[in-house]
Amino acid sequence: MHIPQPKMGFFDKNEAEQELEQLIQQPGAREIRPCPNCQMPCDSNIPAQCAVSCDANCDNAPQALSSDPDKHPIEQHVVKIVFELSTLRLMQPCWSCEGHLNGQGQLWKLPQVSFYAASALYPKLLAGYLTKLKSNNQLHYPWQVIMVDYGQTWGPTYQMEPALNHIDEAIQLALLQEDLHKISDSLAEQLKQEARIMLVNVRRG
Repeated sequence: MHIPQPKMGFFDKNEAEQELEQLIQQPGAREIRPCPNCQMPCDSNIPAQCAVSCDANCDNAPQALSSDPDKHPIEQHVVKIVFELSTLRLMQPCWSCEGHLNGQGQLWKLPQVSFYAASALYPKLLAGYLTKLKSNNQLHYPWQVIMVDYGQTWGPTYQMEPALNHIDEAIQLALLQEDLHKISDSLAEQLKQEARIMLVNVRRG
């Protein structure tokens, strides 16, 4: 199927280059602390010295990444993805769920991560990376990025979730959660690499 190019004026090449470069240049987790509510003590005025031990395995991460740390710390199987997206600072997680079974052991809630993005290119990078992982047989299920409307903001909200419409067999939560961990592996750096590839293509026109 032939997909035509967008009409003139739909995309701004210069703006796209700037947005991709901005993502690529974001400091890593051990350069500047990524958790918005981090309470870990640090006596240094140098950000990198305070962030030197920052990673998703920090005991404080589930609370430090949450907007409601006392009632709703980030759940175990999704905390690393939330950490990695927060590290990019241009994709702000706003809601997450690791998935849950009901009282009968049946799948009740799917794993999902919702986020805001400073550019529509950033969800596209994530969607492309998810497709690449599945194409390389590194995920049990296909995953996608969709736009959702929670009604709490006038801007777009995006959601990463499994795409299960064409899956005939019983869905296993344990396998979905394995996918979460695979997706989270070095996700911030992987998305920066996807941005580098896209930037080359944008500059080629």
